[in-house]
Amino acid sequence: MPGLPAPGLSPMSAPYWRAAGERRLLIQRCGDCGTHRHPPTPACYACGSLAIDWDEVAGTGRVYSFVWTHRPVVEFFENLGVYNVAVIELGGTEGEPVRILSRVNGVDRDSLVVGLEVRVDFDPIDDEIALPVFVPLP
Repeated sequence: MPGLPAPGLSPMSAPYWRAAGERRLLIQRCGDCGTHRHPPTPACYACGSLAIDWDEVAGTGRVYSFVWTHRPVVEFFENLGVYNVAVIELGGTEGEPVRILSRVNGVDRDSLVVGLEVRVDFDPIDDEIALPVFVPLP
């Protein structure tokens, strides 16, 4: 979405954001027990391992929760108008459910419901970074 600032890149999160810029969804995975986790962390919450891998996932899932925002929380969201903030539970991951805070594009107030099946899409921020967002599955 033009006008939004790029997320802060840290050594831990940079692979996630750069893959999104390539229109790929990477989720961190423990190199020992195989548990997926998001947001990226230095240690596995399931087993404590410091072994980090990254998996490209299909990017399909369901809306777990959502809210519609009528007033921007910060100034750079003003151009979005009324928008939703959604928690997406990804399918195809190992361990505890992986949930991503995002937005669902292409929906109105009546069609955004808990359980709605979605797939990942990407809103470019610049030439290298994009924000993973979601759209309803047909």
